[in-house]
Amino acid sequence: MSPARRRLRAPACRRRSPPGSSLVKQSTILHANGGLGGTTFSGISAPNFVASLSYTPTDVVLNLTAALGAGAGLNTNQQNVANTLNTFFNDVGTLPANFSGVFGLTGNKLGTALSQLSGEAATGAQQGAFQFMGQFLGLMLDPFAGGRGDAGYGAGSALGFAPERAALPDDIALAYAKATKTPLDKAPQVSEPRWSVWGSGFGGYNKTSGDASTGSNDLTARAAGGAAGLDYHLTRDAVIGFALAGGGTKWDLAQGLGGGKSDAFQGGVYASVRSGPAYVAASLAAANHWMSTDRFAAFGDHLTASFNAQSYGGRIEGGYRFATPIAGVTPYAALQAQSFRIPSYNEADLSGGGFGIAYAARSATDTRSELGARFDRAMLVAPDAALTLRGRLAWAHDWVSDPVLTAVFQTLPGASFIVGGATPAKDTALVSAGADLHLAGGITLSAKFDGEFAGRAQTYAGTGTLRYSW
Repeated sequence: MSPARRRLRAPACRRRSPPGSSLVKQSTILHANGGLGGTTFSGISAPNFVASLSYTPTDVVLNLTAALGAGAGLNTNQQNVANTLNTFFNDVGTLPANFSGVFGLTGNKLGTALSQLSGEAATGAQQGAFQFMGQFLGLMLDPFAGGRGDAGYGAGSALGFAPERAALPDDIALAYAKATKTPLDKAPQVSEPRWSVWGSGFGGYNKTSGDASTGSNDLTARAAGGAAGLDYHLTRDAVIGFALAGGGTKWDLAQGLGGGKSDAFQGGVYASVRSGPAYVAASLAAANHWMSTDRFAAFGDHLTASFNAQSYGGRIEGGYRFATPIAGVTPYAALQAQSFRIPSYNEADLSGGGFGIAYAARSATDTRSELGARFDRAMLVAPDAALTLRGRLAWAHDWVSDPVLTAVFQTLPGASFIVGGATPAKDTALVSAGADLHLAGGITLSAKFDGEFAGRAQTYAGTGTLRYSW
């Protein structure tokens, strides 16, 4: 074998190309001033390409057809990126220098690089936004806060047992009668406070498992915030109110693939109407999110982005409370819908690696149905304090958009691809437990825990509320 042939069998494309070198579809790799004299070569090796040689009287020409990832067993996200690079190279005939290193990789290193290039971190934005809005919609209708749900009008009523003995909610009046051996008709009667103001702190944690075949990775999302609201009772059985909330979300992908965060502000209105043991309640809300993402792509390229997104949501629920000697039981059904919209935006390339992505605008929706029961039991714990224990067991089904984004490398205009994130759970078991402590002077303290459990996702959330009624 001649020296020339040995050089041809180890072309530059076989290794990670040096910085500044770009890949081209056709290039002259050997020139002979006196002509080749009919000499040909047996072939050439080029991983991630289909390579061939062509000849002129004086030149040997290397022809490359990109086949990145062929036979490598890539998952869907990885293969989508590989297909984009292959198509761009084969159609345009060249790739920028930053992508030449990717074609020099094989095996696990290639798969890891393609996952880093996919920009999957951006898909986690919707999970945090849905979680933040969902907690706020539920908080505005939460019967744990008293007076807005299924059990006990005026749960924030004063409990002072002075000679005038302020009036009590129905269940607590019954508890008082049992505790003091007082006939029910002589127990304090229900008062009708018109106003109440409340403040809550809330937060939650979600983990959703990725899917190996699609290439999505495990996602963790957190949401936390504070809310304040004002209620007004139009009648004994009808209440309206509004609330404001501020806080933020944070999400991260496994394998160090990046994540993001947001600051959020939202406002909402709500109403509840009771007719005997039945109730209907509804809430509406809108939010703005100031979002940012942060990730590292292949070869340490540092990429960030900032953009604003909006959320809109509504919830309606109804139930019927049955009083039993042990506890109140309220079967209920609810329907909740959310919409989350992100604009088109571009990543900023902080280290100049050239792998920044431009994302297309997208709207995602989550429509949830709930069917279950709430439970409550009231008891007198002191002469001027009463405790209501509450619980919930329910099932939820979500018609939720898969977190899928359309992306394009900024240095490869027109070469778009699809990247998918961890798929949200569709069927979920809901569990809640908590308590209201009703104190003298119209003060109510509430705390609760919420859990959502599915085969591939779990959510844990908590809320604390202080309410004053007058």
